[in-house]
Amino acid sequence: MTNGPSKYSAAASMVGYLYQCREALLLAIEESARFPNRLLCVEKFDDVSFETAAGITSQFQLKHHSIASSLTDASSDLWKTLRIWSEQIVSNPQALYECKFSIITTATAPKDSVAAKLRVGRNDNDEAEALDILSRIAASSSNKATTVAREAFLSLPSQMRKDLVAAIVVHDNAPTITDVRSEIEERLAFASPAQHVAKLVDHLEGWWFATIVKALTDASAPPISLLSLRQKIDEIASQFRMGDLMLHQEVSEVPDAELASDNHIFVKQMKCVGLSDPVVELGKRDYYRASAQRTAWARENVLLDGESSRYDEALIERWQSESLAQQDTADLSSDDLKKVFGRTLYHWANRSELPFRNRHERWLCTGSYQILADSVRVGWHPDYQALFSEKKSKGDG
Repeated sequence: MTNGPSKYSAAASMVGYLYQCREALLLAIEESARFPNRLLCVEKFDDVSFETAAGITSQFQLKHHSIASSLTDASSDLWKTLRIWSEQIVSNPQALYECKFSIITTATAPKDSVAAKLRVGRNDNDEAEALDILSRIAASSSNKATTVAREAFLSLPSQMRKDLVAAIVVHDNAPTITDVRSEIEERLAFASPAQHVAKLVDHLEGWWFATIVKALTDASAPPISLLSLRQKIDEIASQFRMGDLMLHQEVSEVPDAELASDNHIFVKQMKCVGLSDPVVELGKRDYYRASAQRTAWARENVLLDGESSRYDEALIERWQSESLAQQDTADLSSDDLKKVFGRTLYHWANRSELPFRNRHERWLCTGSYQILADSVRVGWHPDYQALFSEKKSKGDG
């Protein structure tokens, strides 16, 4: 058995995509501190770009390498980037004078290389030498992997090539995907007590990745507002400061396997009283979401001692009171009538509202009733204990 990724592994590409998302968040946090009214685009003009109503202000090519590497003068990373920017300024020459072009890479720029000469703090001499090296390589290299890129660069008028090189800034030895996370936490250290910063970033990244996915998959989605990012940071941070419970982004995504399963006792309880398929499917969704959210809170240790138990006991007490009240007037003389009673009681529970601390989501309350039904602590059929307690003791469901 071999260790590590196979030659067919997509791990490096996946890390690259995740790095792009995480680095975009770091760049957005930094940009929003100075220019909160700007907008961020992903994979539109570049890997990441910022814009205003007047146009693009800065563009970034992001390059992540899991192992040590160099950004040499013949590097594909460098020439692919130059191709993108060369083709872009042909269609929009004004971008050269209005926009900054940046390469952020975890690779190292060797001494006296083009990339090293284009770091922050260079001078006119460095830019002239970088242009000379690029022009010479573009004309003489036989590297087939960069042919199209070199041709695109050489096809630019000489002044445009000079202006493009002058507009480029290289940030090499950039933090890796893991270290970028640490930098994000440092930038947000002011936003909440120290013990909550990591959780704040967890929640922020959940929202951010979902926002990025929408931006990439929905052609009608607008650019991401940096102001909305600042508002989201403030929203999450304020809830940590007040001791509020936070919802997790992933609980809204119910796995198909959870919706497909009919083996849980809470599902059998619903079917026992003849609830319709759509009602059963909604009950499954509520059960999964409430289970996932409550498990996440317990795992993060954000619940008070006995808070979950007290919530469940309050639900049981309400259910018991309603069940007894309905039994006082219900006709339970036949199985069909018992099912009617069960459906009525179930729909009462499904409309019931009892907040879990500061959370008022319907599915959290109704899903918690499903959790209790799965452990046969509540039920819908008047004879639910006789029907399902034995199944629970045998581990059915």
